[in-house]
Amino acid sequence: MKTGILTFQDANNYGAVLQAYALKKAACRYGETDVINYHNPYFHLINASGGFKQQITQLFYKKDKLKRQIRFQAFVEKYVVDSKPIVKRDELKSLNDKYDHFITGSDQVWNLECSGNDSSYFLDFADSEKKSSYAASFGKQSVSNQDEIKKFLCDYRNISVREKSGQKIIFELLSKKIPVVVDPSLLLKKEEWQRDFSLNFEKKYVLVYEVLVGNQLFNDAVKFAKAHQLDVICITSSNKPRFCKQVIRDAGPIEWLRLFAGAAYVFTNSFHGVAFSINFHKQFFVEQLPPPAKTNTRIVELLEKLQINARSSASTETSVDIDYERVDSRLNLLRDDSYEYLKGIVSNE
Repeated sequence: MKTGILTFQDANNYGAVLQAYALKKAACRYGETDVINYHNPYFHLINASGGFKQQITQLFYKKDKLKRQIRFQAFVEKYVVDSKPIVKRDELKSLNDKYDHFITGSDQVWNLECSGNDSSYFLDFADSEKKSSYAASFGKQSVSNQDEIKKFLCDYRNISVREKSGQKIIFELLSKKIPVVVDPSLLLKKEEWQRDFSLNFEKKYVLVYEVLVGNQLFNDAVKFAKAHQLDVICITSSNKPRFCKQVIRDAGPIEWLRLFAGAAYVFTNSFHGVAFSINFHKQFFVEQLPPPAKTNTRIVELLEKLQINARSSASTETSVDIDYERVDSRLNLLRDDSYEYLKGIVSNE
């Protein structure tokens, strides 16, 4: 069996490319597996700026953003797609001659708002019975286009999702009970990430990683760092000024991993920020995002699975340190079940 994975590997997003790397590495344990170097034009659109002031700040940080983009591209080519040629939408159908089986996932591959309404991530190009999903996410608690989604998924051989909300959607559409599996980034243990990318876990600073930029998360982190006599490092793609020890706008995936590894504490409003904090045994604090953001459900479900108390950035003074011996015990059980599912779909057992 030769398997092709279709996912968001070409999005300049840390979680997207790192979960793609992890899913490929995990799947390769059971059979020959590639990540398809699919080009989704939506991910490469340049958004128009919103005014003169924004144009000036974008120009100021242009060098950082270009460096970040180059690092992402280099990471994906080396670690994810192995420098394979780009595949466009009208070329996907021909891959049926190359692959015995396709997997879509993880990330929000079934959220058409995230993909620019690209149905390729539902494997609509693949021959019947060649389709499986691993930890696919709708990114929301319900879908409005139920008939369309049902048509896409009715001939899947195997379906798994990342959240209970996705499990509920599938049951409502197909009357099937399907498994919930862990995000691929959690399939690889801390030691594997450390070995693959030479990570150093020194616990030196307070790290802020923000995907939606406000003031509360950053201010909470600065206050906390001051009380613990630590510096603040902030990873952001925003043009908004941040005043701390270091503001990093040019980190690629490897630099991002190393910054997480070296943190003593993490403040984040990102699902993958939480996932890597857990995997790397960090004491972390979460900011719930305001509507219309839908990240909260994914984060809350992950924390509930691992029985970790609410980690609100607004209540750092009352938060109890996470007992990672207990967390790892629960996470390893989830990993084992997820690997068993992945083995079954890759090796066709």
